[in-house]
Amino acid sequence: MRMNITYISKLEFLYAFREAFFASITKKNIQGGFTGAGLIPYNLKRVISELDMRIRTPTPPTSGPGIVLP
Repeated sequence: MRMNITYISKLEFLYAFREAFFASITKKNIQGGFTGAGLIPYNLKRVISELDMRIRTPTPPTSGPGIVLP
């Protein structure tokens, strides 16, 4: 048997909201929210694994303001 709720009082809503709120505010859910948004909590190994590092030797400038060539 399925019951359809078509009305809820303010007090019933506040009670249900309070229960749902405290059930959902967990460390795992909060961290999952940050991760889902791309905001990685401080975890050095994970931060480094996300970096796109390419080691290269920069080309020295050949001309420009303040550059004196021999």
